[in-house]
Amino acid sequence: MTDNSIEYPKIVCMCGREIGYRIAEFLLSRTEEVRFVVNEHETTGEWFRTPRELDIIEITEGEIADYSPDLIVVAFYDRILPESIFSIPALGSWNLHLGDTEKYRGAYPNIRALRNGDTTYAVTLHRIDAGIDSGDLLARNSFPISPAMTGKELYYMMIDQGMKLFLECYRDLLRGEALLQTRTQNDTEAVTRYRRELSHEVHPSMEFINSVRALTFPPFPPPYFIVGDRRFIVVEDQPEE
Repeated sequence: MTDNSIEYPKIVCMCGREIGYRIAEFLLSRTEEVRFVVNEHETTGEWFRTPRELDIIEITEGEIADYSPDLIVVAFYDRILPESIFSIPALGSWNLHLGDTEKYRGAYPNIRALRNGDTTYAVTLHRIDAGIDSGDLLARNSFPISPAMTGKELYYMMIDQGMKLFLECYRDLLRGEALLQTRTQNDTEAVTRYRRELSHEVHPSMEFINSVRALTFPPFPPPYFIVGDRRFIVVEDQPEE
């Protein structure tokens, strides 16, 4: 596939939160025709930026087939795409997963990595299939994380690294060359988690320390531990000015 195979590609970006905002900002600076499907519950003025703060043209999932995009890009989108959508574009449908798809699929990859005491982290770009973050892998960006890093600090780092990875791969996505560069994922260590599975209860020893820093993520609920029938909440002390 050459640069001239699709002279004016049509893109659908299905995105949310800060990474969605950054990708939307980038796509709006391009000459390609773009439409956006944004997480329905996201509104402006929350603790994160949303693509809705930009001058985007929104469509619904039901309007994607009529729009007939050449490329679909997904990042922090709340719904799993059916084959009737991800099979539409000739250039493929791609998901920027802010975690390592060969370890942490689904929700909360940063929380799970910190709870496990990982010293490195990765963001990945893969082709969408019928599974959850299980499609053929295009690219992976790995980086170190410190033993004192919190869930929120890692959240912003993984957004920076994810955006870097997306920009590195964007030209190949647009030209169709990415379709020839993927490899099958190694499923040996991959574990899938869902959004409702996150518990804020923490436990003793190193697991306690890792869980506390992983779950220190304002404005979400703080970590806690149980002693008998009493619950104790762990909050970060703020230094006096």
